Amino acid sequence: MTVSSSPLLIVSSIPVFTEGLVWAAGMAERPCWVMTDERGNLGWRGLKHVLGVEEIDREMLGTRSEELISLVPSFCEARGIRTLVAADTRGTRFLHRLGPKLPEGIRCFPMCEAELFERMYDKGRFAVLMEELSLPSPSTSVIREANDVDGLKVGPPWLIKPTQGEGGWGIQKANNDPELRSIIDQHFQAGTSPLVVQAFISGEDIDISVLADRGRCVAWTIQQRGGRGSMRFRHDATVLAIAANLARETEYHGVLHLDLRIDEHTGDVLLIEANPRFWGSLCYSVWSGVNFLDLGIRMMDGEDVTPAFVPAEGPCPYLAPTRSSIARDLFSGWPMPKGLTAAQQRAWRFHHGPGSGALRCSVKAWLD
Repeated sequence: MTVSSSPLLIVSSIPVFTEGLVWAAGMAERPCWVMTDERGNLGWRGLKHVLGVEEIDREMLGTRSEELISLVPSFCEARGIRTLVAADTRGTRFLHRLGPKLPEGIRCFPMCEAELFERMYDKGRFAVLMEELSLPSPSTSVIREANDVDGLKVGPPWLIKPTQGEGGWGIQKANNDPELRSIIDQHFQAGTSPLVVQAFISGEDIDISVLADRGRCVAWTIQQRGGRGSMRFRHDATVLAIAANLARETEYHGVLHLDLRIDEHTGDVLLIEANPRFWGSLCYSVWSGVNFLDLGIRMMDGEDVTPAFVPAEGPCPYLAPTRSSIARDLFSGWPMPKGLTAAQQRAWRFHHGPGSGALRCSVKAWLD
């Protein structure tokens, strides 16, 4: 069995991240094991490419990591696993600790260095990095003590965020000084400090996801949210240039998801946050033909993935089964949505075709 055809081990603690990577592995026809703290009905557990699920306690990815570090190498060797991939922040930090202790022949999916990961993940430190690299970004201040608010560079409105967190957790908007001070006081009383106070930019969000090979972007998708759970992919030279500059200047390696915003008053594109790992909307890129998991593994194997990369453009609906879609399609013969690209048609068949098992697994999870 070659390295590329051997099973993967996906390490994850956030359900939507786990699901996205399991789907990505399935669409690339790569068998996988999943190591997770998730419990209960896992709709993807019965997919034919999922060889098994190893349940762990969340603390084993953090405070009890040494316990798991001692177990994972033998777990992988016993099952022929040669590649480990982290789905989220906890998993990435764990693999950073585990990586140097892995035996020869077992490797981690491409990741940036641990120090760069922490600098990008921390919103305050990332703001400093953006300033150092002269990347366009909103005015941002770090509040370590309550009276630091007196030194803000710009007026309202503001966004207040914990420096550590993901998925929009803890983000609040303040429209005036009393609101700002009240929110900051609440955070300090709750122990969620330091904080980032960032100028609120009125406009529309735009994100870019990239796979970088030691500073060079080799694959990317640029996306904006559409209506009814859809995503729209587009080309934007300015957004791509910002991501390429950041990757080049930091010699970034691995996957990276950047949140940006288009200022409705000036048209400027501003870099807001960085997620130096996989992201929750990964499935839309995979469905539209850019499988970052598969491309990253092929890159690890020494393959030039540039010929295999085709930028995604246009809309992509949510293609996996949902409760409402199953109820509707039961009475209409499971019609494929119109207007799908060839890649999206393949993705729809993966989720709805009788041979994949994805539809059966989803129905079973909801009925149990």
